[in-house]
Amino acid sequence: MVEFAIVSNVLIITIFTCMEFARMNMARNLMQDAAYYAARVAIVPGATPAEAEAEGNRIMGAIFNQGFTVQCSPLSDDTEEVSVRVAVQLDEIALFTPMFLGGIELDTTAKMRTERYSGFYQQ
Repeated sequence: MVEFAIVSNVLIITIFTCMEFARMNMARNLMQDAAYYAARVAIVPGATPAEAEAEGNRIMGAIFNQGFTVQCSPLSDDTEEVSVRVAVQLDEIALFTPMFLGGIELDTTAKMRTERYSGFYQQ
């Protein structure tokens, strides 16, 4: 019984740490996917930042219902690169980490060149 009392503390801490790292990795992968797919929506001609942000919110909303923001760079007919940033407040999504690491924000950005037509023939 003494061995269990000593080893169980380390085992429980290790299990909780693994759970937290797995959840943060899942959040990171979901953020990257949301930024990528939102940027894919924004690169086509006629797209608006609101459409890209809606796509990012849809993807992030599949797992998290709060604590994240999706921002798209302004778009115009002359825009050559689209940038979509997805940020998540760690306090809102983590299970145990906020007790030790409060106020941390995870973020990712996807940048893509647009598919705007500038004309094949210059005169």
